[in-house]
Amino acid sequence: MQHNSIDRDFSGYNQAQAGRPVRPLAGRALALARGGAEAGYAAERETLGEDARPVAIELGCGRGIEARFLAENGFTVHAYDVDPSVSGALEELAAALPVHPEIVDLAQLRELPRADLILACASLPFVPRDSIDGLWEAVRTALRPGGILAVDFFGVRDDWAGTDGTFLSRQEVEDLLDGFEVLELVEEEHDGRSFSGPKHWHTFRGLARRL
Repeated sequence: MQHNSIDRDFSGYNQAQAGRPVRPLAGRALALARGGAEAGYAAERETLGEDARPVAIELGCGRGIEARFLAENGFTVHAYDVDPSVSGALEELAAALPVHPEIVDLAQLRELPRADLILACASLPFVPRDSIDGLWEAVRTALRPGGILAVDFFGVRDDWAGTDGTFLSRQEVEDLLDGFEVLELVEEEHDGRSFSGPKHWHTFRGLARRL
């Protein structure tokens, strides 16, 4: 049955994520972003007197698995999630590593710290369509020239398309990536499972460098 809204109670999903491995998209993004920092765009941070560590933003961090990975590999991480049930795990992470968590609805974000890497693993599709443009402008503004964007989108043939999330055609994804050097844009479509049961997936995985 098609529903007109997405369940945004992520507490059960996030609790089930404990112990899973780091998502491959985060590993690839880290390698690209670290290479860019070594090539010299860290100069902007030094000019402004900022921390010499490169900065990452994670939109939809859950329990902080990818945020921990980035922090352990040299980044200061600003981690955002809407689910208050992950507050304890994120506070523990912040006590041990340079991770700065915030519980916030991504749809409300209009300003983000300047960053060398922005990671959004399967979180933007849960932002309502009428809010995605404002969030995306904040992403574009925050990412430094040479910085890396690593993001998942859901496509228009996804089983959840038609709900109040954001589902895009390939052309719409390409339009969002205007102003970036697209390093990888992979479109996939298959039947599989979601946390809530069987699902037809239509996804885009993008890696891009800010020009």
